Amino acid sequence: MMELKEQVAYLRGLIEGQEFQGERDGILWTQLLNICDLISLEIENMRDDHAELNDFVEAIDEDLGYLEELYYPPEEDMEEDEDLIEG
Repeated sequence: MMELKEQVAYLRGLIEGQEFQGERDGILWTQLLNICDLISLEIENMRDDHAELNDFVEAIDEDLGYLEELYYPPEEDMEEDEDLIEG
């Protein structure tokens, strides 16, 4: 499957190979392709930002898990402590 940028480049090649009857048609298609380029670039930037944010959230989750292990005993240990207190 082609990436979005590749698809826009392919479309650009198709449109540039066309002969338009009027100059206005060529300008219209060129501008639409420019917009497609900007959209694909913005989506690529958002994907990069999303991957970076995902890595950051995973690091926070690991740190939180470590803190939970330090400060909150596992459920089994709590049940044993309750049995000792009750017994």
